[in-house]
Amino acid sequence: MARTRVARRALAGPAPVAFWRRRRAVALLIAALAFVTYLNALDNPFVYDDFFTVTGNPSIAAEADPHWAVIYMPFRPVVNISYALDRRVWGYRPFGYHLTSVTLHAAVAVLLFVLLLRALRDGREASGAVDVARRRRESWAAFAGAALFAVHPIQSETAGYVSSRSEILCGLFLLSTLLLARAAKAQGSSVTSARARVVAGLGAAVCALLALLSKEVAASLPVLLLGYDWLLLHSASPSARRRALMVVVPLGLVTAVTMVYRVRSLAGTDATVAAAPLLNLLTQSIVIWRYLGLMLWPSGQSIMHSAHTVTTLADPLGLAAAAGLVALAGVAFILRRRLPLLTMGTLWWFACIAPSSSVIALRETMAEHRVYVASAGIAMIVTALVERLLECGGTAVERVPMWFKVGLPVVLASCVVLTIERNRVWQSPVAVWREAIAATPGAWEPHYALADALRENGACAPALSEYETVLAMKPATREVLTNYGICLGQLERLPEAAAAFRQALVIDPQYARGYTNLAAVSLLEGHADQARDYYQRAISVDPKNVHARMQLARIYEERLQDYARAAQLCAEARAISPSTPGATDCIVRNEQRGRGGAS
Repeated sequence: MARTRVARRALAGPAPVAFWRRRRAVALLIAALAFVTYLNALDNPFVYDDFFTVTGNPSIAAEADPHWAVIYMPFRPVVNISYALDRRVWGYRPFGYHLTSVTLHAAVAVLLFVLLLRALRDGREASGAVDVARRRRESWAAFAGAALFAVHPIQSETAGYVSSRSEILCGLFLLSTLLLARAAKAQGSSVTSARARVVAGLGAAVCALLALLSKEVAASLPVLLLGYDWLLLHSASPSARRRALMVVVPLGLVTAVTMVYRVRSLAGTDATVAAAPLLNLLTQSIVIWRYLGLMLWPSGQSIMHSAHTVTTLADPLGLAAAAGLVALAGVAFILRRRLPLLTMGTLWWFACIAPSSSVIALRETMAEHRVYVASAGIAMIVTALVERLLECGGTAVERVPMWFKVGLPVVLASCVVLTIERNRVWQSPVAVWREAIAATPGAWEPHYALADALRENGACAPALSEYETVLAMKPATREVLTNYGICLGQLERLPEAAAAFRQALVIDPQYARGYTNLAAVSLLEGHADQARDYYQRAISVDPKNVHARMQLARIYEERLQDYARAAQLCAEARAISPSTPGATDCIVRNEQRGRGGAS
């Protein structure tokens, strides 16, 4: 009889209104904890990929077609639309983007609290009414799990780094999908409740689609839906099997097709199918244990991590890591009847970490933001354990054990302090990349990012040594040579700057920026004719190069006094990009000068 319990069983009667008001107050407390923890992150600057996803994103610029924001990121349009909305409200002020991310993170934590409450309720034995003491234990346990999720330092890279918003949005819609799917299965016989279930089902489908259009982690949704049915709703009825065939299977097929297309489209950039899937799986087994270690003891955090790469199937560390994960899953499976939420949390963790820790080889082997959605599974495990400990302690309605009264605030306060300290690191891109260099010895990327951060802060002298470190590791990199040359130019070492730009052109003769940089050096050296030739070369390899046209127009206007040609070049620039700064004034000014010269 124990395994024939179905989802549509009679649940406990309604709790007093005051009791649910307290739960709403707890939800607000969780949101407040999230905001307080990230207050000092709101003024943090843009960092790293933010210069591509936000400031260098043409689809969200003021003059961009709104439809472009939808198609610019074909696999994550929801994320790009959120950036476009921020752009409309805040311009390019980082404060607004961080405020949006922190608000969304607080919303995710509240939704997680609600899901934890529902999951505890669904996991109860179908034994009639449940007393208020048990509801109180469940509230405390759900608060512990959701609050820990909200303030844990490992979330700092996601909640405090604008380019990681995809994780937050995916978590928001994924949790919404689970809650709405649960509501769609609720018991009810009236017309109103039937309509409510239909609306909830449609809402779940919409949220599932939005989750898939936010981040690939949503590929775990079929597994999560089936796992929730199996572990918490104990659905073994024919209707549950029909639901799997009609909902979960199609969703799984769509997800599989989307993931295959996604990986193929990213070949050679961010992700590919690993040449040796088993080796990559063993490597990621090690990484997963490191993620778990950061959850238990958040020390050694960084925007980049070095990781042990498995190169042989006999690698003892990889085999031990994989065996340990199998054992962990086995223990959770054994406990599925006694602690169903713990098993669900374990399933959630593995299902959500799998898209970035399986046969898919990502450019960065380990990144903290990938733990965000998966860490909701850890919150479930914490909730299950706390609820069971409170039950074993015989917690009455009026009393909370001393270990809980003292232990939970200490843990949460420690996490808040550590997260605030992490936020301070992100206040300076230079600090972020110095930390990354220490965490990833031998990697060239953090040295390059540090060099760019120093250059942007006007510290070109120390930046040069970082660029030279990168060039020693990756000599044939045109972008590094370009930025290296720019720094040399700012230090008035013009011959060396020109040599760096020429070397970039040797790597890529069609690199328009190399020609415009050489033109700028020629102007500084007083060679206007040479600069004109370089700008013309830039236009020949990049016919839509607005910058080269505007600079060439200046040469024709100020050095050669050919006003007709200057006006023509500015008109061409405006035709390519109507919002080009100064193009209209250039046309009017040079046409007037041309007419004056002719008279």
